[in-house]
Amino acid sequence: MITNSTKSFLILRKNDNFIKVSGKIVLSLLLLVLTAVPATYAQPKQGKKHKKKEKKIPPRSPKKAMLMALVPGMGQAYNHKYWKIPIVYAGFGVIGYFAIINQHEYTKYSTAYTCKVTDNQCTNPIALKYNESTLLTIRNYYRRNTQLSYIVMGAWYLLQAIDANVDAHLSHWDISDKLSVDLRPVVGPVPQQPTTLYKGIQLHFSF
Repeated sequence: MITNSTKSFLILRKNDNFIKVSGKIVLSLLLLVLTAVPATYAQPKQGKKHKKKEKKIPPRSPKKAMLMALVPGMGQAYNHKYWKIPIVYAGFGVIGYFAIINQHEYTKYSTAYTCKVTDNQCTNPIALKYNESTLLTIRNYYRRNTQLSYIVMGAWYLLQAIDANVDAHLSHWDISDKLSVDLRPVVGPVPQQPTTLYKGIQLHFSF
């Protein structure tokens, strides 16, 4: 027979699991966007009159980028990757949100558990709703999630610093303006069957 206390606890676990999975999905998307390297495609050559000189960013110092990344987002600003700064802080915001929620719930159930165990006349509504074993399970559950949230936050902090360092290293790569990649459709005869045509795509590199 399932008691009301057990039903409430199962509903609570279901809701928390949904929040936890949602947080992982959001964090994974932020991680993919932060570590993604945008592709650069060569633009067709223009006449001398219409050709615009692009301002080249000098190579950045990986060591300085790493030091500036001690303040989240500053490493990305140093590398002129300003579009990554909102992503860095969005990641901290999402992780911090779940950390605060888990910490709040842990404190609430920890207080209820302490009241249940130490006070025979405990009037805490949560302590009256659940038995001692259930309160202990819920308290440990939120304590584990709180610790995990802070671990993920530390990993995110380290990741944004590594990202700044890698971007600074990549700034030393000398890429020629003549470098281009071109995709072209191809239609030609099959070697062993000249009357049969094949369709495909060719990838052309220009150096």
